Amino acid sequence: MANFFARVELHGAKWPDDYEELHDALAKHGFTNCMTFDDKSKKSLPTGFYFSTDRVEDVQRVTTAVKKCADDTGYKNEVVVVKSGGSSSYLSKKC
Repeated sequence: MANFFARVELHGAKWPDDYEELHDALAKHGFTNCMTFDDKSKKSLPTGFYFSTDRVEDVQRVTTAVKKCADDTGYKNEVVVVKSGGSSSYLSKKC
């Protein structure tokens, strides 16, 4: 099983209002914009950044699903999906 990070930029969209539809669509695919750490704390990821855990799909299939969610917002967009073998971060905003 693998973890994935997705970064989605909706061109011309305003944060957070214009990202709500994207957020809801990605949640249906197992993505969240919060990460839970070993100490059980939860922190928000930066704007337009999402995380999904324990997936069996390959990176291309996950990327296609994320791109469809972005396209469905009606905004021109860019999508990057990274399959993660591990991660490290410095986040300050609690979920």
